[in-house]
Amino acid sequence: DQTGVEAVEALMTRMVKDAGKFVVICAGYRAEMEEFVNNANPGFRRRFSNFLHIEDYSADQLICIYRSLIRKKGNILTPDAEEMLIKLVDEMVTSKDENFGNAGEMVKLFEKTKARRANRLAQLHAGGQTLTREMYLTIEAEDIPYDPPKMIDEEECMAELNQLIGLSSVKREVKEIADYIKVERAKAEAMGKKFQGVVDHYLFVGNPGTGKTTVARIMGNIFYSLGVLPSNRLLEVTRKDLVEGYVGQTATKTARVVKRAVGGVFFIDEAYSLMGDNFGQEATNTILPMLLDYKGKMVCIAAGYPREIRQWIDTNSGLESRFTKVIHFEDYNPDELAQIFRMKVKKDRLTLTPEAENAMRVYFTDLYNRRERNFANAREVNNYFDRVKKNQSSRLRHEMERPD
Repeated sequence: DQTGVEAVEALMTRMVKDAGKFVVICAGYRAEMEEFVNNANPGFRRRFSNFLHIEDYSADQLICIYRSLIRKKGNILTPDAEEMLIKLVDEMVTSKDENFGNAGEMVKLFEKTKARRANRLAQLHAGGQTLTREMYLTIEAEDIPYDPPKMIDEEECMAELNQLIGLSSVKREVKEIADYIKVERAKAEAMGKKFQGVVDHYLFVGNPGTGKTTVARIMGNIFYSLGVLPSNRLLEVTRKDLVEGYVGQTATKTARVVKRAVGGVFFIDEAYSLMGDNFGQEATNTILPMLLDYKGKMVCIAAGYPREIRQWIDTNSGLESRFTKVIHFEDYNPDELAQIFRMKVKKDRLTLTPEAENAMRVYFTDLYNRRERNFANAREVNNYFDRVKKNQSSRLRHEMERPD
């Protein structure tokens, strides 16, 4: 605003007239500082002779900071509390965003630890136990504010995948991905190295209603169960979640959404909808470098129709190298469509007469043979089932009106 502009101009004047009498240090977040220094005033940047980027603390450094905080107060950690602290800080670092508070996070963590310890000791005192000075200064594992996430079993994830109707090639590819991760992790452990996780991003290519979102969620569970992602969270977005209606706002909105997905799976449904205008292209251009920045901390899955998703990839030469794995979702065949229909019938506690079964199979065979490029698969079954129930309702309504 104008007040800020005047402040920058006044500062620049002092920096010239009083050069050598004082030193100016401007500090802040990296992206915002770049924008400030470059755009606040045409001559502002050249007033600064040194630019220093201060890296975030590593997990080990943060743990050292935490230990120094508790030592100043005469506190000690039990071995179990130490183990819990390491797990918590590792998870904090893995899922951090650009506003991560570094040493400030450790100060807040220590305050939370003390509050939990106070609650624990208060309960002991209320139960009649005498508290010693050592107890007041000892941090137990339960004082560390870490609630381990619910563990997910890989075999259960694969079983859920295998229960899906059809998708034989998809199931095979997902299993190969899981096997690859397990082998690479075993190799790293055998060589005494830290497993780096997965760095791939995926294209899910296929028509609607083929289970792409369901498979993305299962893959997130698999990655989490294998320890390559810190959470099994799936953030599903479409164009409206990324694009804003004014020039320059889309990049900010898109970056904010992508950062929310860090630590889990970022699922872009109908990714090809980002083609065709400047706003969509701005969103694509914002996503592209962030896929590299958060490599190993997030898995991005872009989904859409085969031809359209190919056109989207061609809009930016960097997309091809980011999305290194492509999984194709085939259309459901008539038998699989009929199987989905039977599941819906069973779920509603209905039964099919032999004649209805035959009519249903004939319908799906004809529908499949006449299908067009954007065949809706399971959605076609949903629509058909809704029509069947409406027809049944009309028939039963007439029966209910009969005197007998």
